[in-house]
Amino acid sequence: MDKRGNFYQETFSHVRSSYVFNMEDFEKMKTKKPVAITKVVVIAAVVAVLAAFGVTAAATGFFGASSVTVPGENGEDSVISMQGFADSPEGQALRDYLFEGLTLEEAAERHGLTVPERCEVFEYDSMKELLGGELTDGRSTRWAFVLYEDGTFSADQEFTASDGTVVSYQLYRAVKGSLTEVSLSAGALGEDFEEWNLKIGGQDVGIVLGSGDRSLIIADLGDSFFAANVLSGMLSDPTFGGPITREHLEELAKSMNWEVLSRVAAPEFPETPAETVFGAGVELDPEYIWEEQSFEVTLDGWGKTSFITYRPTEGFGDVRFFLSKDRKTSDYEFPPKYQSSDLRDVAAVSFEDLCGDEHVDVLVLLDYVNAAGEPYRDVRIFKALGGGEFEMAWDLCEGIRSDLDNSRLDVRAVRTYAKTQREGTGASEDDTVLETQGIEMYFPNEPEARKLELDAVGKMVSGSDRCGVRELRLYDLTANGGKRGKPFEVIDLYGTVPDFVSSADLGEGYTDCWTVEDCVSVRDMNFDGYPDIGVFGWTCNNTIPYYYFFWDPEAGAFKYAITLQGAMVDEENGQIVAEYRSGPDEYVRDFYVPDNNGMLQLITSRTYEQGAYYQPLPGGSEAQGNYEGVLKYLCAGSYEPYYLTYGLLDLTGDGTPELIAEYGTCEADAEAGVWSMDSGELKKLGSFYMGHAVLYVSDGRLIRLTGQMGIELIDAIAWDGEKITETNLSRRELGPDDSYAEPGEHLERVADWDTSLLERAGLIKGAE
Repeated sequence: MDKRGNFYQETFSHVRSSYVFNMEDFEKMKTKKPVAITKVVVIAAVVAVLAAFGVTAAATGFFGASSVTVPGENGEDSVISMQGFADSPEGQALRDYLFEGLTLEEAAERHGLTVPERCEVFEYDSMKELLGGELTDGRSTRWAFVLYEDGTFSADQEFTASDGTVVSYQLYRAVKGSLTEVSLSAGALGEDFEEWNLKIGGQDVGIVLGSGDRSLIIADLGDSFFAANVLSGMLSDPTFGGPITREHLEELAKSMNWEVLSRVAAPEFPETPAETVFGAGVELDPEYIWEEQSFEVTLDGWGKTSFITYRPTEGFGDVRFFLSKDRKTSDYEFPPKYQSSDLRDVAAVSFEDLCGDEHVDVLVLLDYVNAAGEPYRDVRIFKALGGGEFEMAWDLCEGIRSDLDNSRLDVRAVRTYAKTQREGTGASEDDTVLETQGIEMYFPNEPEARKLELDAVGKMVSGSDRCGVRELRLYDLTANGGKRGKPFEVIDLYGTVPDFVSSADLGEGYTDCWTVEDCVSVRDMNFDGYPDIGVFGWTCNNTIPYYYFFWDPEAGAFKYAITLQGAMVDEENGQIVAEYRSGPDEYVRDFYVPDNNGMLQLITSRTYEQGAYYQPLPGGSEAQGNYEGVLKYLCAGSYEPYYLTYGLLDLTGDGTPELIAEYGTCEADAEAGVWSMDSGELKKLGSFYMGHAVLYVSDGRLIRLTGQMGIELIDAIAWDGEKITETNLSRRELGPDDSYAEPGEHLERVADWDTSLLERAGLIKGAE
């Protein structure tokens, strides 16, 4: 699930409501049918509207944060009303509901309000048709609309301002005279928020710019009340954009179509279908029985019975599972779970003791396609409780979804994982601990290193020193008072590594390693200060491949990252270099650097003759401090023979020329790096290819002419403020009597040891 897919689950789950939303409840939802409002999970963000107001408090005729704040019993649990001003019947009823213990219906009756019975999720086009126009201009991306039977609705949107700033917001348009459960916690606007009123096309609008990462827009629309919870403020929320300014908030408010938003129109909901029956006593229609995945089984508490797989029906759009003696009426229904995707197949059903308590559990693997058209496999494990009852093994299912590669999820992988979890080891009788390594991990706010131990578990090849690793077990000795205890993480290699290669001698799920001493290694592979784990993959006729698992601080676990051959850590240059054979006497070296997420990003690949020694990529030269240091750094790169010249030209337009240094093993594979002195600080802007090329200057522009095999290319090399760009100006094929063009004057270049250019430009000491 991507960030936007987590929009509701992670952010809009802090609603003051009689229904508490969490992931387990979501997965236990039984139906997509319209439901009573007391069962609706209303979308509401963790807001930010303060409890103690500053000197900008409301004056007469002014409405802002205080006008919609409903105080709690002690003033500490205040909330923001999304349904009307605090002194309105809606605001007072909300207070009675939240703080006096009244039911929603009782609070509504006390203040002469009604409670809508139904709501539905609508598409934007349906909302637009209902209200007779666009709700906002085209700069808002729309998500789900929840529409109540009286015309009240909520919507989640994302707005792009004219300067490109993107911010998410939710709007709630409440019809007066009705009461829902929607309210927002007070507090996140901060104490130094700003608030003001704005008139937009005759509509008075109240705007609150929070000093934190939340803001507010409110408006009285006559027959309805409008409130927009803006998920950014003077500070930004990484998930929802920003930070924003007064101008951004006003621009968002002006993007609203206030005339359309003020129109109250009740939707025509379809008739409520008959409620779907669950549990025992469900009449089983033979048309929906999935015969290929229905079986005669013997289960604890039931004896011999029929396990029925039931296809999606009109009342429930997902697969269901029953036990039935006569295959006509259900005697028992397994806990239903609605998956909001298209079911494509029931991949497998298995009956076995997965939870290790000597009761037969039920495993089901299901294939779905999500809304984006992406296939995925879901797992459901029904744990036998004894006496014929079952429950969903939520923790085990979630662990499988999170830890196992979805494309390799099968019955064997689930069986192995379940055994690993219940025993702290999935080892077979022949498995043993091949190698143990100690690990020291330094964590923020912990003065002492935490001591871990790593076990590589597998078995030996009979009559040989070779071995195979099947799983890794991690123990936190510090957390267990110096003892091992239960592993905090067990990694099943076969179920985790996408390109896993199994041993021909030991079988599926085992690596193939020369000796136990080589089977596993620990070192920091992404320069984040945490050790990472490498597992010897398989033997081959050149450099050895390792499966690497990087430490994920947020997850508190090692996660599979990458498979590399012959990886070398170049700490001095901040690079990982992997090497493999590409021909009889030829090797390829891949150069990696960590990205912002700590994963390794391939920068470039180079081919070397067998026996050539490692040469670091230029890139760490920023540490040298100035252009002269860059040249010394490049010369120390051990190019044999090295090919190095440099020139100077102002590409950034700041009056200080950039250093353009050309380097490579020969003229054919040369490239040019560009370094800049920005306010006395050296940084590398980028690089470009220089094979078979010459540099010119024309009207202050850097021009590259490339000539090879009668083809002439002329490109402009420039800096666009973020990166080095290459723009083609011309291409031509030369005839026998044609000569290459000269698109300007040659860029003056000298050898690396000649500092005359730097001296003349006043860039090193000794300049005249």
